[in-house]
Amino acid sequence: MARLSPGGRDIERTIRLITSLEWSLVLPLVFSLAAAATARGDSRLELDPRSGRICLRRIDAKEKPDCRVRLAPPHVDGRPQADFTAAPAASAPAGASFDNAAVRITLEPPDGSSHAIIYSARDGAPHDIEICIEDNSSYYGGGERFNALNQKGFILPMASIDRPEPKGVVSYKPVPLYMSTRGYGLWVDSFAPGEFDLNATDRDHVRLRYRAARVRIVLIDGPDFATILNEFTRLSGRPRVPPVWSLAPWKSRNIHNNRDEVLADAELTRKHDLPGSMIVIDSPWETCYNDFTLNERQFTQPAAMFDRVRELGFYPCLWLTPFVNVENVVDTPGIEPGPCANFEEGRQRGFFVKQPGGEPMIVAWWKGRGALVDFTNPAAKEWWLAQLDKMRPWGVRALKCDDGEGNFVQDAVFFDGTPAAEMKNRYAKLYLEAAQEWIDTRLDGDGVLHSRCGFSGTQRQPFGWAGDNDATFSFENGLPGVILAGQNTALSGLPLWGHDIAGYMGTPSEELFIRWTQFGALSPMMQVHMTCNRGPWDFGDRALAIYRDFATLHMRLTPYVMDAAVEASRSGMPIIRPMVLAFPGDREAAAHQYQYMFGPDLLFAPMYQPGTRRSVYLPKQSDGAAWLDYWTGQPHDGGQPIELDVPLERAALFVRGGAIICTLPAEIDTLIPRFEGVGADVMSIDDRRVIEVWPGPDREIQTFEGIGAVSRESGRLVDLQSKRARPVELRFMRGGVQDVVKRAVEAAPAKATYGPE
Repeated sequence: MARLSPGGRDIERTIRLITSLEWSLVLPLVFSLAAAATARGDSRLELDPRSGRICLRRIDAKEKPDCRVRLAPPHVDGRPQADFTAAPAASAPAGASFDNAAVRITLEPPDGSSHAIIYSARDGAPHDIEICIEDNSSYYGGGERFNALNQKGFILPMASIDRPEPKGVVSYKPVPLYMSTRGYGLWVDSFAPGEFDLNATDRDHVRLRYRAARVRIVLIDGPDFATILNEFTRLSGRPRVPPVWSLAPWKSRNIHNNRDEVLADAELTRKHDLPGSMIVIDSPWETCYNDFTLNERQFTQPAAMFDRVRELGFYPCLWLTPFVNVENVVDTPGIEPGPCANFEEGRQRGFFVKQPGGEPMIVAWWKGRGALVDFTNPAAKEWWLAQLDKMRPWGVRALKCDDGEGNFVQDAVFFDGTPAAEMKNRYAKLYLEAAQEWIDTRLDGDGVLHSRCGFSGTQRQPFGWAGDNDATFSFENGLPGVILAGQNTALSGLPLWGHDIAGYMGTPSEELFIRWTQFGALSPMMQVHMTCNRGPWDFGDRALAIYRDFATLHMRLTPYVMDAAVEASRSGMPIIRPMVLAFPGDREAAAHQYQYMFGPDLLFAPMYQPGTRRSVYLPKQSDGAAWLDYWTGQPHDGGQPIELDVPLERAALFVRGGAIICTLPAEIDTLIPRFEGVGADVMSIDDRRVIEVWPGPDREIQTFEGIGAVSRESGRLVDLQSKRARPVELRFMRGGVQDVVKRAVEAAPAKATYGPE
């Protein structure tokens, strides 16, 4: 628990002085919680007891006060609250509290660069609480949103909602965090559903509306978005680093009707020389939703089927939801109408979310009717983990965690007494934590989740995917909105994310498949998944060749992406970096929402509409470096927009001048290390690495694997070293990818210098 700083020892006496003086006279005596000193100076919270106003004040190096954030008096049930008095110190041991008849305001001691304020109803009952912040700027974050990057003018519901139709402002993964261009972040540390009104009804104020007994607001002092994300993820949870193999392309279908279709996905991937490490078996695959018993009428000879999948260098991923059904949609032979064999045990032992009368709450969902597992009950969670153990014989390494959104949580009773309203967002977190525990305890952590729902803190369990979208270029529910969703997710502390190539619902055109493929290749997770059950080989030879090129690019970039994932685990800096995050000093960059940095050195502008031309804005770099066309090496000055021809076989992709990028050899088939049972003709990841050195200012990298490279003389020479000996190929990128100069070296702990041949 945070402690009061030394400057807060006389808090109670100071409070009494404040409450007896006019506010205009008390600035020297103001209630203060001093934050740890930073290069930007100290910050402190100040409360005016008479009015209920709060100020987050920064003191710069010249000791000039700067009120960065002003909070108006809170409203409870529509009434503004004022005339507060200091509460007894014993009633607020972790901070200082102020009371009136309706609400208590507690100022917590500072924690790093964050300051927390708690608004609590005095009667302990839920009320309509509105917190108003004086601000008229631009706002970013809020979770996975498909509508825009700058959320100014929108009202964002903070509730996890499953909506396959046009999303508007709703979200599978809401995160009650916004970052203001005024230089602060605000996080509502609460699971209760609410809404963020970001200058929508009042141009000069942000309004946060919650129906709750308690709302905790955390103000994060920036000034830049990277600092805010660092602090937010420190408080809510750092993203874990995924296994290397999970970064290879994933192949999925809406349904595998039989074992031949599962084997076709694996065998055709290898036949067409496509990289990949994961085969996803979505619903249906069980005899009942969800008994976790493989449907052997659907998948005959399952042991031989999964052995063949492993032989081809793939791990299987199996789909699940948190329901146990009493009635099933019978959508393939071998599924029982219900109830599931494990339902009665769960009911008798009280492991399901209950109705107020005590019986399981039965919810209608898209696979029938079932009961939600009550993850607030430790025994229920352990029972559910034991149910998942039925999948272990099939070599499962990933779980596709579908559903879990708050719209499935109705008027229910939970084991730990949490009100149903708060569980609408908390349920997703508990569901994913339980699934992650299965991976940690049964697979020694060598596995990943692939989840649709989410909330604050679920960044601890990678990956997430963008849910159900149309196979179109539509701004309502197609490719453009998914491009925005990935960036919004990144700006909300969830860096490991992917989407369905080429839109889940409908049949994509060849052009859409290609353009969505390119977007998928420059996303942290790349997956083909669609209701029409097509694969890359079903769109013609041209599309197949383009898919191969971009899937290979995605695979080759694995070390680069892993380095970015490690950075995300340390600082919250996402892998997809919207322009407003990557270039905070460039006002024009923020306006370009259909382009982003992919990691630190690649600028990508996906094609989000039909055609072969688009404009790209190239920001001015602080060191004056040029941007280099990835395909040709042609340099372009920063600080300007350019018009590009982007034929189908290319994407608008640029490299930061001077970049050093660690990649894999192009011939790798799978990122799964070689093990007994993998076919001799399948090329597994090995120790070989390729270091690409692009012309420009001198730079350096240190990879997560211990390879260090420093360029000198504008990239003409490279100092190379490694923590252990391994084959490293240096490529001095002078004429684009097709005209590289290569030199093979054996990197060793001792540093050596190399130049082009």
